Amino acid sequence: APMADSAAPPEHPIHAPSEPVAEEGGGGLGKRPVEDSENAEEPSKRHQTEGGEVSRERAAPPASDKPFAMKLLVGNKDAGTVIGRGGQTISSMQAKTGSRIRVSNANEYFPNTQDRVVLITGEVRNVADGVKNVLEEVFCNAESLQNEAASGEERQITLKMLIPNGAAGSVIGKGGECIKRMQEESGAKIQLTTKEQQVPGVDERILTVQGPVSAIVKGAEQVVHRISEDPTVGFTNHTTSYRHYG
Repeated sequence: APMADSAAPPEHPIHAPSEPVAEEGGGGLGKRPVEDSENAEEPSKRHQTEGGEVSRERAAPPASDKPFAMKLLVGNKDAGTVIGRGGQTISSMQAKTGSRIRVSNANEYFPNTQDRVVLITGEVRNVADGVKNVLEEVFCNAESLQNEAASGEERQITLKMLIPNGAAGSVIGKGGECIKRMQEESGAKIQLTTKEQQVPGVDERILTVQGPVSAIVKGAEQVVHRISEDPTVGFTNHTTSYRHYG
Protein backbone atom coordinates (compact mmCIF):
# COMPACT_ATOMS: atom_id res chain seq x y z
CA ALA A 1 0.00 0.00 0.00
CA PRO A 2 1.35 3.52 -0.70
CA MET A 3 2.61 5.63 2.18
CA ALA A 4 0.09 8.07 3.58
CA ASP A 5 2.47 10.90 2.90
CA SER A 6 5.99 11.46 1.71
CA ALA A 7 8.44 10.65 4.47
CA ALA A 8 11.99 9.50 4.79
CA PRO A 9 12.85 5.93 3.84
CA PRO A 10 12.93 3.75 6.96
CA GLU A 11 16.57 2.83 6.47
CA HIS A 12 17.63 6.33 7.49
CA PRO A 13 17.83 6.23 11.29
CA ILE A 14 16.69 9.39 13.01
CA HIS A 15 16.44 10.53 16.60
CA ALA A 16 13.51 9.33 18.69
CA PRO A 17 10.78 7.91 16.42
CA SER A 18 12.06 4.33 16.35
CA GLU A 19 8.60 2.79 16.58
CA PRO A 20 6.27 2.69 13.53
CA VAL A 21 4.76 6.10 12.90
CA ALA A 22 0.98 6.20 12.73
CA GLU A 23 -0.38 6.99 9.31
CA GLU A 24 -3.40 9.09 8.38
CA GLY A 25 -6.16 9.01 10.93
CA GLY A 26 -3.88 7.86 13.74
CA GLY A 27 -2.48 9.90 16.60
CA GLY A 28 1.12 9.97 15.47
CA LEU A 29 2.26 11.68 18.63
CA GLY A 30 0.54 9.47 21.17
CA LYS A 31 3.38 7.02 21.77
CA ARG A 32 6.95 7.73 22.71
CA PRO A 33 9.81 5.30 22.32
CA VAL A 34 10.89 3.47 25.45
CA GLU A 35 14.34 5.03 25.43
CA ASP A 36 12.83 8.54 25.44
CA SER A 37 10.51 7.74 28.32
CA GLU A 38 13.50 6.59 30.36
CA ASN A 39 15.57 9.60 29.47
CA ALA A 40 12.81 11.95 30.54
CA GLU A 41 13.76 11.36 34.17
CA GLU A 42 17.49 11.75 33.74
CA PRO A 43 18.02 15.50 34.31
CA SER A 44 17.96 14.96 38.10
CA LYS A 45 20.60 12.22 37.83
CA ARG A 46 22.66 14.49 35.66
CA HIS A 47 22.83 17.16 38.34
CA GLN A 48 24.08 14.61 40.85
CA THR A 49 26.93 13.48 38.61
CA GLU A 50 27.90 16.80 37.15
CA GLY A 51 31.52 15.85 36.86
CA GLY A 52 31.22 13.30 34.11
CA GLU A 53 27.79 13.55 32.49
CA VAL A 54 27.44 17.25 31.85
CA SER A 55 28.53 16.95 28.24
CA ARG A 56 25.54 14.76 27.36
CA GLU A 57 23.37 16.43 24.76
CA ARG A 58 20.09 15.87 26.56
CA ALA A 59 21.06 18.14 29.48
CA ALA A 60 18.13 20.46 28.71
CA PRO A 61 15.13 21.43 30.84
CA PRO A 62 12.59 18.59 31.04
CA ALA A 63 9.95 20.86 29.48
CA SER A 64 11.75 20.77 26.15
CA ASP A 65 11.65 16.96 26.07
CA LYS A 66 7.88 16.68 25.60
CA PRO A 67 6.41 15.53 22.25
CA PHE A 68 5.52 18.51 20.08
CA ALA A 69 4.26 19.21 16.56
CA MET A 70 4.18 22.09 14.10
CA LYS A 71 2.62 22.35 10.65
CA LEU A 72 3.60 24.50 7.68
CA LEU A 73 1.77 25.06 4.39
CA VAL A 74 3.78 24.98 1.16
CA GLY A 75 3.01 24.94 -2.56
CA ASN A 76 3.54 21.87 -4.73
CA LYS A 77 6.93 23.00 -6.01
CA ASP A 78 8.20 23.76 -2.50
CA ALA A 79 6.87 20.41 -1.25
CA GLY A 80 9.03 18.73 -3.88
CA THR A 81 12.02 20.76 -2.69
CA VAL A 82 11.46 19.61 0.90
CA ILE A 83 11.22 15.94 -0.11
CA GLY A 84 14.10 15.97 -2.60
CA ARG A 85 14.97 13.36 -5.19
CA GLY A 86 14.15 9.93 -3.82
CA GLY A 87 13.42 11.47 -0.42
CA GLN A 88 17.08 12.40 0.09
CA THR A 89 16.49 15.96 1.30
CA ILE A 90 13.80 15.07 3.83
CA SER A 91 15.92 12.17 5.13
CA SER A 92 18.92 14.44 5.53
CA MET A 93 16.91 17.09 7.40
CA GLN A 94 15.46 14.49 9.76
CA ALA A 95 18.89 13.08 10.55
CA LYS A 96 20.31 16.57 11.04
CA THR A 97 17.54 17.93 13.28
CA GLY A 98 16.28 14.84 15.13
CA SER A 99 12.72 15.70 14.09
CA ARG A 100 10.25 13.63 12.07
CA ILE A 101 9.17 15.46 8.89
CA ARG A 102 6.21 14.38 6.77
CA VAL A 103 4.68 15.99 3.67
CA SER A 104 1.15 15.40 2.39
CA ASN A 105 0.74 13.55 -0.89
CA ALA A 106 0.53 15.37 -4.21
CA ASN A 107 -2.99 16.76 -4.63
CA GLU A 108 -3.66 16.44 -0.87
CA TYR A 109 -4.14 20.05 0.15
CA PHE A 110 -5.22 21.91 3.25
CA PRO A 111 -8.95 22.70 2.73
CA ASN A 112 -9.73 25.74 0.56
CA THR A 113 -6.08 26.14 -0.48
CA GLN A 114 -3.62 24.75 -3.01
CA ASP A 115 -1.07 24.19 -0.25
CA ARG A 116 0.35 20.89 0.93
CA VAL A 117 0.97 20.24 4.62
CA VAL A 118 4.39 19.73 6.18
CA LEU A 119 4.15 18.10 9.63
CA ILE A 120 7.21 18.32 11.89
CA THR A 121 7.18 16.33 15.14
CA GLY A 122 9.58 15.56 17.97
CA GLU A 123 10.92 17.32 21.03
CA VAL A 124 10.44 21.09 21.01
CA ARG A 125 14.06 21.98 20.22
CA ASN A 126 14.16 19.41 17.41
CA VAL A 127 10.92 20.71 15.92
CA ALA A 128 12.31 24.26 16.02
CA ASP A 129 15.41 23.03 14.17
CA GLY A 130 13.21 21.13 11.72
CA VAL A 131 11.13 24.23 10.95
CA LYS A 132 14.29 26.29 10.41
CA ASN A 133 15.79 23.67 8.09
CA VAL A 134 12.62 23.34 6.02
CA LEU A 135 12.38 27.13 5.60
CA GLU A 136 16.04 27.42 4.62
CA GLU A 137 15.63 24.56 2.13
CA VAL A 138 12.62 26.24 0.53
CA PHE A 139 13.69 29.88 0.60
CA CYS A 140 17.50 29.68 0.51
CA ASN A 141 17.97 27.13 -2.28
CA ALA A 142 20.20 27.99 -5.24
CA GLU A 143 17.33 29.02 -7.53
CA SER A 144 15.79 31.36 -4.95
CA LEU A 145 19.11 33.01 -4.16
CA GLN A 146 19.86 33.42 -7.87
CA ASN A 147 16.52 35.15 -8.46
CA GLU A 148 17.13 37.43 -5.48
CA ALA A 149 20.61 38.36 -6.74
CA ALA A 150 19.18 39.15 -10.17
CA SER A 151 16.58 41.50 -8.72
CA GLY A 152 19.07 43.15 -6.38
CA GLU A 153 16.50 43.21 -3.57
CA GLU A 154 15.84 41.06 -0.53
CA ARG A 155 12.65 39.16 -1.24
CA GLN A 156 9.54 39.65 0.87
CA ILE A 157 8.13 36.20 1.59
CA THR A 158 4.87 34.97 3.10
CA LEU A 159 5.02 31.82 5.21
CA LYS A 160 1.83 30.07 6.28
CA MET A 161 1.88 28.05 9.49
CA LEU A 162 -0.96 26.03 11.00
CA ILE A 163 -1.48 26.35 14.74
CA PRO A 164 -3.99 24.60 17.02
CA ASN A 165 -6.99 26.85 17.68
CA GLY A 166 -6.26 26.54 21.40
CA ALA A 167 -2.88 28.23 20.88
CA ALA A 168 -4.39 31.45 19.53
CA GLY A 169 -4.50 33.10 22.95
CA SER A 170 -0.86 32.25 23.68
CA VAL A 171 0.31 33.62 20.34
CA ILE A 172 -1.68 36.86 20.54
CA GLY A 173 -1.28 37.54 24.26
CA LYS A 174 -3.20 39.99 26.41
CA GLY A 175 -4.06 43.03 24.32
CA GLY A 176 -1.94 41.61 21.50
CA GLU A 177 1.30 42.08 23.47
CA CYS A 178 2.83 38.68 22.57
CA ILE A 179 2.30 38.93 18.83
CA LYS A 180 3.58 42.53 18.88
CA ARG A 181 6.72 41.48 20.75
CA MET A 182 7.38 38.61 18.34
CA GLN A 183 7.02 41.01 15.41
CA GLU A 184 9.41 43.53 16.95
CA GLU A 185 12.03 40.91 17.83
CA SER A 186 11.89 39.08 14.49
CA GLY A 187 11.24 41.95 12.11
CA ALA A 188 8.44 39.92 10.49
CA LYS A 189 4.76 40.79 10.22
CA ILE A 190 2.72 38.08 11.97
CA GLN A 191 -1.04 37.73 11.52
CA LEU A 192 -3.57 35.14 12.67
CA THR A 193 -6.70 34.36 10.67
CA THR A 194 -9.99 35.02 12.43
CA LYS A 195 -12.29 32.34 13.81
CA GLU A 196 -14.71 33.16 10.99
CA GLN A 197 -12.04 32.18 8.44
CA GLN A 198 -11.55 28.74 9.99
CA VAL A 199 -12.43 25.65 7.96
CA PRO A 200 -15.53 24.03 9.51
CA GLY A 201 -14.54 21.01 11.57
CA VAL A 202 -10.81 21.84 11.50
CA ASP A 203 -9.48 22.91 14.89
CA GLU A 204 -6.56 24.81 13.35
CA ARG A 205 -5.93 28.35 12.17
CA ILE A 206 -3.53 29.77 9.61
CA LEU A 207 -0.83 32.08 10.93
CA THR A 208 0.99 34.13 8.29
CA VAL A 209 4.55 35.35 8.79
CA GLN A 210 5.73 37.96 6.26
CA GLY A 211 9.11 39.55 5.65
CA PRO A 212 12.62 38.77 4.39
CA VAL A 213 13.91 35.21 4.88
CA SER A 214 15.91 36.00 8.03
CA ALA A 215 12.87 37.58 9.70
CA ILE A 216 10.60 34.71 8.64
CA VAL A 217 12.93 32.13 10.21
CA LYS A 218 13.16 34.10 13.48
CA GLY A 219 9.41 34.68 13.58
CA ALA A 220 8.60 31.02 12.96
CA GLU A 221 11.00 29.90 15.70
CA GLN A 222 9.40 32.34 18.14
CA VAL A 223 5.95 30.99 17.30
CA VAL A 224 7.15 27.42 17.92
CA HIS A 225 8.60 28.27 21.33
CA ARG A 226 5.60 30.41 22.30
CA ILE A 227 3.13 27.59 21.58
CA SER A 228 5.35 25.00 23.29
CA GLU A 229 5.12 26.93 26.57
CA ASP A 230 1.52 25.76 27.03
CA PRO A 231 1.54 21.97 27.59
CA THR A 232 -2.26 21.78 27.30
CA VAL A 233 -2.25 22.89 23.65
CA GLY A 234 -1.79 20.50 20.74
CA PHE A 235 -3.15 19.35 17.39
CA THR A 236 -6.17 17.06 17.35
CA ASN A 237 -5.26 15.95 13.81
CA HIS A 238 -1.77 14.45 14.01
CA THR A 239 -1.63 13.71 10.27
CA THR A 240 -1.16 15.68 7.05
CA SER A 241 -4.54 14.58 5.65
CA TYR A 242 -7.67 16.75 5.62
CA ARG A 243 -9.67 14.76 3.08
CA HIS A 244 -12.63 14.49 5.49
CA TYR A 245 -12.81 18.25 6.07
CA GLY A 246 -13.78 21.31 4.08
